[in-house]
Amino acid sequence: MKALVKTALGKGNFEIWDRQEPVINDDQVTITVAYAGVCGSDHHTYEGNYKVSAPMTMGHEFAGEIVEVGKNVTEFKIGDRVTSETTFEICGKCRYCKEKKYNLCSTRKGIGTQQDGSFTKYLIARKESLHRLPENVSLLAASITEAAACAYHGVDRATITKGDIVLVLGPGPIGLLVAQIVKAKGGTIVMTGLSQDAKRLAEAKELGIDYTVDIQT
Repeated sequence: MKALVKTALGKGNFEIWDRQEPVINDDQVTITVAYAGVCGSDHHTYEGNYKVSAPMTMGHEFAGEIVEVGKNVTEFKIGDRVTSETTFEICGKCRYCKEKKYNLCSTRKGIGTQQDGSFTKYLIARKESLHRLPENVSLLAASITEAAACAYHGVDRATITKGDIVLVLGPGPIGLLVAQIVKAKGGTIVMTGLSQDAKRLAEAKELGIDYTVDIQT
């Protein structure tokens, strides 16, 4: 199967390789990728500023359908539409794992960084990281679930309440997601950007953002 691979550390070193289809264990599933999102960290990896275990199939934002399940997987079945958290492997024993903050586990392995990712046809995921998609969520929309979850986590920690005025710095993908989540919680948004962000600031207005400001003018 074709895959976009970071072949070695340093700037560049992105190549299309033919790679073998992955083989699951009893606690994993195989997913056929419908859509995959491009994260800022993928750009940084190309530029050589973000370290992954090379060679590595890139990509960690995705959605697709299960085509194979391990014998210990009873919560999901072939044909389920799913997305997955990026966590692929943890120790399960440290303080963070026991507190269900396994994203902080020192031995954690992530999809697209230490485990082959979604810029290909098939990938494998652990059953504990899977999330079944609601019927009203398309595979395309679900492919940015990971980014939306990051945005939601930040807003949730800020405890936004109805009537709050919230400043969002920057109209990039995460900023636009954050702003929409704040709006859903009843906040009023002031979003700032640079002159080069004019198109994105216009898109922010289309998404219902209350106020946009070009801080260079």
